[in-house]
Amino acid sequence: MSVIYSEPWYEDMKALINGSADLRERAPADRIVLSLEVEGDGKSPYVPEDGAYYFLLEIEGGRVEVFRPLPERFSGKGLSFRFSAPASIWESVAAGQTDPITAGLRGAIKVRGDMRFLMENADAVKLLIDLYGSQVDTEWPKGKPPY
Repeated sequence: MSVIYSEPWYEDMKALINGSADLRERAPADRIVLSLEVEGDGKSPYVPEDGAYYFLLEIEGGRVEVFRPLPERFSGKGLSFRFSAPASIWESVAAGQTDPITAGLRGAIKVRGDMRFLMENADAVKLLIDLYGSQVDTEWPKGKPPY
C-alpha cells in the first residue's frame, strides 16, 4: 500500500498498468503523451487550495514508459492529451467512487486533445481508467474521499 501522490504510488500505478495484458492487446501502438493536472480546490487535504500537481505520462504500445510528477504545468509541446480536474475529483476516481467517463462528460474532468482518437480506442481508454480507479491499493493518511 502506498500513499497517494508519493513516489511509490507512481511506481505502483506504472507496475499495475504495465502488468495488464488486456491493455497491451487493446492499446494502440502509437506513443501517447499525457499531462494530468490535479488542481487544488479547497476540499482535498492533499493538494493546497491555491496549488496544483502536474504529472507526465508517456504510454507506448499499452506500456507506461514514463509516469512522473512535474514541477509546473507541461507546456503542451508534443502533448497528445491534457486532462485537468479538481483534486477532489481525481481522488474520488482513484478511490473508485467516481466514474471518470461520467465526470468527463459532465465537465468535471476537462479533456484537451484528439477526441476522435479517444473514441476509436475506447476499450483501451476504459481499461486504463478502470486500472487507475479501482485496483491500486492507496493509503489515505489524511482521510479518504468523499471529503
